[in-house]
Amino acid sequence: MVLERKLRERIKREGPLTYEAFLDVILYDEEAGYYREGKRVRKDYYTSPEIHPIFGRTIGKCIEDLRVSCGRDKVTVIELGGGSGLLADQIVSSCNCRGSLEYFIVEHGRKKEMGEIVWVSDPGALPPIGGLTVIVANEFFDALSFHRVVRTDEGLEEVYVDFTDGFAELLGPLCPSVDAFLRAYPLFLNLHQSSEVTIRTAEILSRMNGIAGESLLLVFDYGYHAEDLAHGRFFDGSTIGYKEFRIRENVFHDLGSMDITHHVNFDHLEAILQGFGWRKVGEIEQYRFLINAGILEQMMMLPEAERVSAKALINPHGLGSMLSVLGFTKNLSCEMAGFRPKSFFSQAEKM
Repeated sequence: MVLERKLRERIKREGPLTYEAFLDVILYDEEAGYYREGKRVRKDYYTSPEIHPIFGRTIGKCIEDLRVSCGRDKVTVIELGGGSGLLADQIVSSCNCRGSLEYFIVEHGRKKEMGEIVWVSDPGALPPIGGLTVIVANEFFDALSFHRVVRTDEGLEEVYVDFTDGFAELLGPLCPSVDAFLRAYPLFLNLHQSSEVTIRTAEILSRMNGIAGESLLLVFDYGYHAEDLAHGRFFDGSTIGYKEFRIRENVFHDLGSMDITHHVNFDHLEAILQGFGWRKVGEIEQYRFLINAGILEQMMMLPEAERVSAKALINPHGLGSMLSVLGFTKNLSCEMAGFRPKSFFSQAEKM
């Protein structure tokens, strides 16, 4: 009721809200927003680090191998939206270079330290960073607030949120920020098809680019490409809610107590990074990335009971195939092991 009251008052003052403005309130309001205390752990959905610690340990091994192959004494890891620090702890615990490892979590509203791990509330709060840097974004971009647009007979129009007897959607012209974004990064939709537009991606990547030197960006997320939309995938958009491990399609219910997410437009992500001088080095299903990165060797050392749960990470019919891993580098020529297939790949899929 707190969020409904705030939204009703704001709509009364300002008129219908963009979806981004609406989501900023229900997800990030400091009093009652869903993410007011950071990303929730095992509340309404599972992420890969929560399935088994071997997920983060495998990424940590990749980071250590990259540091060695590049001949560097130090590596700095910046995790976007690290929540409770679960993934960070897994990565740090697996690195042999812990004495030369710096780890920062960029998470709204958090200011604390846990060993090598330091939380900052904004990229601007990061200290000067030099040398080898790895930026990790695990299911980060899909949690950003977004606009929604739809193609009508008149062209692209924006979806707004209004309130009369309840919350309702209505169409209007593109707001200036969305119009400018889509002029730079076009979006082609079928007639009556709708989609999310996450302009905040460009803002965040611009700020990270400003501190990046010799860098690798690893993105673990749900997403799609232009050809997917052309073939009718996500015809009504990919917006979805999660509450108590169940999918909820009505985003106007359970305000502040339900996660709302969407799939990432990988073409927009890549185009933004290319504009900043980054080079794409790979895109692969998450389970294949983990196998290439050596998760099977680590699984062999687990007790049998733990191995069962860890296998969920490499199940080609489960979460591991729904998530993609994208790699981008800037001023860095060293290869990332997770994007190179191994000879025993076919055997791994049978496990």
